[in-house]
Amino acid sequence: MSEENETLDSFIKQENQVKTEEQKEKIEDEFARLLNDFINQDKQDKAEQHSQEGLDSFLTDTGNDEQEEIEDEKRGDIENKSKGEMPANIRPEETLNDFANLQINKEVEKEASKEEMPQLKAEEQELARAVINFQDGVTALADKKNLKMPITDYNLNMLYPNYKPSIGQKIAKYLISCWDVINRYDPENMKKLPKNAGDEEYLNFAESLTDTDLQLSIISYIEILINMEICEVNYRQKKEILQKNRIKKELYEEYMSLQERKALFIKKLKEKNFPINVEKLIGNYFKAAQKDAEGAFKALTKNPAMFSPIEFEKIHPKFFGLIKVTPEDGIKANQKIGEFIKKLKV
Repeated sequence: MSEENETLDSFIKQENQVKTEEQKEKIEDEFARLLNDFINQDKQDKAEQHSQEGLDSFLTDTGNDEQEEIEDEKRGDIENKSKGEMPANIRPEETLNDFANLQINKEVEKEASKEEMPQLKAEEQELARAVINFQDGVTALADKKNLKMPITDYNLNMLYPNYKPSIGQKIAKYLISCWDVINRYDPENMKKLPKNAGDEEYLNFAESLTDTDLQLSIISYIEILINMEICEVNYRQKKEILQKNRIKKELYEEYMSLQERKALFIKKLKEKNFPINVEKLIGNYFKAAQKDAEGAFKALTKNPAMFSPIEFEKIHPKFFGLIKVTPEDGIKANQKIGEFIKKLKV
């Protein structure tokens, strides 16, 4: 499903079964009212709770429902293991750029010449570049002291077409592994970094370093955390929009299916020329069925006149009009309509 999800209007415009503009407007008005009632009820019941269903299941076929439920918890583990907390507030991008541009621009250009960046969205592209910078910095540190670089199954193509928490976890695991290289490269300096340091302390620490590769690694690490947080926010927003559009589509499809059933009921009853207002009968029945489907159907088959009275003027007198219509004729017509509906399959 593409990001630009079909709207309710597009479904209505593509509906070919509505034959006239007057019928179309009537259906749109009634459906808009039902949708509004549904949304208001949903707001009260859910109290702004987020669904646990992962966006992975909408965008790909490899989603894991349980994975998202533990996403935040695992992100918390990363904070402690990597000797730093996830930033509570997103630092303005300009601040990082002012401090880091001189160190990382050449690295980004060098990496871009090695590997073609996929057509990522802005947020995913920033995260991808931050990971590349971090990897270059840590690799340089490992080469200087013959340290072994950790292996990761993450690659930047995984960020296409959208960031997902499952990919964020791969990046997070890689960060943890790379911190072992950083600590072994310069243990004396790394001891100076306070435990549970925030992004400001990380940047101040990086500014005090003279080793440009270590400086690049620290700065890129903070950029990764910031861009991951931005991607997480965007992910949740996209997920919410996707779910709302899916609800609209399902509700509309259910509504149109209901209209088809109503039309079929009306058609079959009209073919029998029963002495009753068929539109009123079926319309009132379906309204009642929304509250009690089983009870409404029993009433419809036993006493159709409950939903619309028998129209005696439509009952033909017997023996060429010599015998007048009586209440008993109305009772018989009512029973006949009920029996017909009970056997009717729609």
